[in-house]
Amino acid sequence: MIESKVVDSIPILNENDCQIWWGRISDLQSWHYNLLNDVEREKANSYHHSADRARFIIGCVISRLVLGKMLSMSPVQVPINRMCPVCKLQHGRPQLPEGMPQLSVSHSGEWVVVAFTKSVPVGVDVEQMNPNVDVMKMAEGVLTDIEIAQVMKLPNEQKIEGFLTYWTRKEAVLKATGEGLMIPPVDITISAPNDSPNLLVFKDRQELVENTVMRDLRPSVDYIASIAIFSKEVTEIIQLDAVALLNDK
Repeated sequence: MIESKVVDSIPILNENDCQIWWGRISDLQSWHYNLLNDVEREKANSYHHSADRARFIIGCVISRLVLGKMLSMSPVQVPINRMCPVCKLQHGRPQLPEGMPQLSVSHSGEWVVVAFTKSVPVGVDVEQMNPNVDVMKMAEGVLTDIEIAQVMKLPNEQKIEGFLTYWTRKEAVLKATGEGLMIPPVDITISAPNDSPNLLVFKDRQELVENTVMRDLRPSVDYIASIAIFSKEVTEIIQLDAVALLNDK
């Protein structure tokens, strides 16, 4: 379960800090829409399901409220760019100009999570556990043979959790690169689900192995999450509940 602080204000983000903010889709308020830029509004309006729309908006709003405080500017003025590095359209990961904080956003089910660092690359991923998932099918192209063997050794009732532990750890690392799934997940090897999270192998980028901090996160019993930070200098990782932030108009 998540052990996060409920705060009335946004703490200072120091150079060696990582802040992880958790929100819920039930926190959505009508005024949140007013904080979005034109690109974000167009994206929000494109969702057919209200839950998908809420997850996206909550991620945008946490990002803008926290960054607005950190950068001493209005949330609507925060220069978030979503340009895809491949097609140049505005549907990529959120990022700020060079020299500003780094962030990563993920959402699944009822949870939305946004991670911030002062300057180093960060990636976060959260996934809701689905008992009907075909683990072997999902593992194809994601897990290495060694990792698949580790999952298969687990009791049946732990296989889904084991796979998603691998998946969220890998996804966090890939998101921290800024390239995401353009990098094949099998190019990296992660420690076994029951072991502390560690990056063991990264094909053609082995220098990251010695420079990556990872943590497993657990917002609630049916969810798995992980964070990866490309800096051993980050020593303070705190989780914060965004409920007050999102409900304080």
